[in-house]
Amino acid sequence: MTVPPQHNPYSVRVPKKRQALRNVESPPRVDYPLVPWSETSHCEQWVDVDHAKAQVDSFRKWLERLPDVVDSGVNYGSLVVVTGPIGMGKTTLIHRCVHEAQKHIERLDPDPPLNQVVAMTAGYDNIGDVISLDDNGRFATIPAINAGIVKQVVGELRTKLAHVDTGISKWPPGEAFEAISELLEQQDALLFVIVPHIAWKDPGVRSEFLLTCLKHARSRIVLFVEISHATDRAKEVVKEVVKHPAVTHLELGRLKGEDRVTFSQAARSGHPDPDAALLTEWEPADVRELRMVYHAAAEHQIRAGEPVRITAHELSHHAERLRREARENLLGALAHDSPPDESPPDDPAPHDPAPDDSPPDSSAPPASP
Repeated sequence: MTVPPQHNPYSVRVPKKRQALRNVESPPRVDYPLVPWSETSHCEQWVDVDHAKAQVDSFRKWLERLPDVVDSGVNYGSLVVVTGPIGMGKTTLIHRCVHEAQKHIERLDPDPPLNQVVAMTAGYDNIGDVISLDDNGRFATIPAINAGIVKQVVGELRTKLAHVDTGISKWPPGEAFEAISELLEQQDALLFVIVPHIAWKDPGVRSEFLLTCLKHARSRIVLFVEISHATDRAKEVVKEVVKHPAVTHLELGRLKGEDRVTFSQAARSGHPDPDAALLTEWEPADVRELRMVYHAAAEHQIRAGEPVRITAHELSHHAERLRREARENLLGALAHDSPPDESPPDDPAPHDPAPDDSPPDSSAPPASP
């Protein structure tokens, strides 16, 4: 008997993305930020890892101040700075906050309804290169980056609101955001702007950029700015702006043992719970690796025509396989880049993974949660 194909419960559907073939949806991705305000199925995949729910609760408290954000007399909007290690779900947290804000506004039931516009300056992927690199592929200046943000915002406003002057995108960013604030007030709208992590080389420049973002958060404008970091210096980066009444700081930490259990219990979709060995045999580095390994284990069983049943053994096996493949890919890249008379090192130095990096090497010591 042929076993009907199963949908991998750990895949993430990309909102509104379609294949080149008409009426054919793009296949789900292995790992992707959850966007519950745009894709309802993402609500079911939300997991409180690293106490992310506590950060959402902090944002809910901010929502009580929403009347100030839409009051032109207050003369400022809101800047939400989201910090944390790479791969821990900062982008998903931002999208969750947007979702919570939209639900909050629905419960208020304003009359007339408040128009809401979400401007993702780097798309659903939220990859900073979209706005941080110039036409020549070089790192742009802060004014150029802010100009790119304005251009993306104006483009999104044109799809949602009437009488949007495209010339605003060519104005100096400060003047442009002031004009956008006035437009939002005229059309009774609230704007959420999502700014991706930008790989600044100098924390001082990053702080300067945050200060410009704070200036641009005018009435009816809420800016979400993401900051990834490999160390615990995020507070140093935002310390110049966090004391301002318009600033909310949401902070994610590193993965803990309890997070692996929380994810397992939430994501197994009724499948048998992995046994206690889950805590000792596999120590994922971040939420991205959690999702990737669960996906790999389920995909292997689906392709074999078996029902999805996640166990600690399955997770440990696929985590080791993915890490081995990552190591082989790294060694292959080093060999390709090495001069002819050199060989790649036997044990490449540890490095901080980029946002799209594969899981770390299985031969290295387990990452500390």
